[in-house]
Amino acid sequence: MSQNGGGRVNTRPADPHDDPDTPVQRLDITPRVQRRLFLLSGNECAFADCREVLAPESGGYFGEIAHIRAAEKGGPRFDPAMTNNQRRHIDNLVLLCVKHHQLIDDAETTARFDRAALEDIKRRHEDRIRRVLQAMERAEQQYVDRTRTQTVVHCSTLERMYGSELDEDDRRGTAESVNKIADQMRRAALAARQLLCQVLEEGGELSVGEAAHRGGLSKTQVYELGLQLERLWLARLEEAEWDDPGYRPERITLPDPIHDHNELLDYDFFNDLLRHAASRDDDVLNDVVVGLDFSVLD
Repeated sequence: MSQNGGGRVNTRPADPHDDPDTPVQRLDITPRVQRRLFLLSGNECAFADCREVLAPESGGYFGEIAHIRAAEKGGPRFDPAMTNNQRRHIDNLVLLCVKHHQLIDDAETTARFDRAALEDIKRRHEDRIRRVLQAMERAEQQYVDRTRTQTVVHCSTLERMYGSELDEDDRRGTAESVNKIADQMRRAALAARQLLCQVLEEGGELSVGEAAHRGGLSKTQVYELGLQLERLWLARLEEAEWDDPGYRPERITLPDPIHDHNELLDYDFFNDLLRHAASRDDDVLNDVVVGLDFSVLD
């Protein structure tokens, strides 16, 4: 909110697409929302009687993002009171197979699917998937509790890693941050840490397909390990630039402490670790990431 020269208060939002007076414009759906929709879809069309797999293991993609209230004037269920950003908000979107997307928008059948009906379809389906995800998280937490018996050797000085780059006080403070990362790594399954080590060995980026080939795993298994690392703020899954919207991310990359607003990393530890590993002739990456021995950095 600001005040103009005439003393009147300007209440227009900073983003014009949050202003209902802004002309209607169909906006792109952000990658973050696309990924969230796919996660909450459970890889299935939201219609209760549909078992269409949206991204089958054999390849291809058969899902489409549908607007509950249309993104453009004249579209099904268009609501003129909405802002452009509200029209592309996740609450106004549902992931469907091609057949059911056509069904809800076709002129002959759209009357059967008003806003309330589609919101109910979305809620029922996503609530079911949320319950599945919550059950998985509870099971994972039980597993995580058992992984805490794994021994982590903390660092203390980081002298070998940083040498004269940091004075003693800075190294001590940095060691505290690194030991938080060490404790977080202990929460990851061994297979997930092995995957993270592979990503580091490749310079910070590895395709899901290549990781599956190397580890003798399916792409789905690698994807699930990548999700575990992402939940722990130890890596991130990214779509390739040429991917169609809705495809599973195909790359595992290192987290970005700044742009990801990472809750674990307060500085770029992994790239510093890569730089340090390049100066050594031992297997320091495996010792640290898989073996959880951070004392080798002292």
